[in-house]
Amino acid sequence: MIKLVPLSGKYLPKKGDTIIGMVTEILMSGWRVDTNSAYSAVLNMKDASSEFIPKGTDLTKYFDIGDYIIAKIVNVTSQKLVDLSMKAGPGLRKLRGGRIVYVSAPKVPRIIGKQGSMVSMIKQYTNCKIMVGQNGVVWVQGEKPEDELLAVKAIEKIERESHLKGLTDGIKQFLESQTKQ
Repeated sequence: MIKLVPLSGKYLPKKGDTIIGMVTEILMSGWRVDTNSAYSAVLNMKDASSEFIPKGTDLTKYFDIGDYIIAKIVNVTSQKLVDLSMKAGPGLRKLRGGRIVYVSAPKVPRIIGKQGSMVSMIKQYTNCKIMVGQNGVVWVQGEKPEDELLAVKAIEKIERESHLKGLTDGIKQFLESQTKQ
């Protein structure tokens, strides 16, 4: 059996994916969100929060242009209209602080690793919170800027070297050399 992993490519939205997106527009009944693909998405008021949002409310109180959110894709039509929800699972929320890193979407599985092993190792060595969206957007938040920077360097190294054998060991050695553990 031959397994092919693309070296690059754009993200194609799929129902069920958890993504990190940036709010780009405030609409009458919700928000338009950049999905890091050719297609933007819409987050309706009813899918944004478990609390009731009355019509006519200033929607910037919830999410403003430039805010990053973690959301789940609940529908993709044949015309590639994408609907998001923040009520479809745990951990879906507005992101505060931290850094955003864009990686090639086909590299996301390598950044996450088997059963989350790679991202867990980066978290362990850097003491950072890391969320990886299926769309190639990664959020990193640490207590110290140098911790965040090390996590970002490790993620960028995985993206560059994702096609190589022994990647996990290479990243572990890199993190150990940077943290002196």
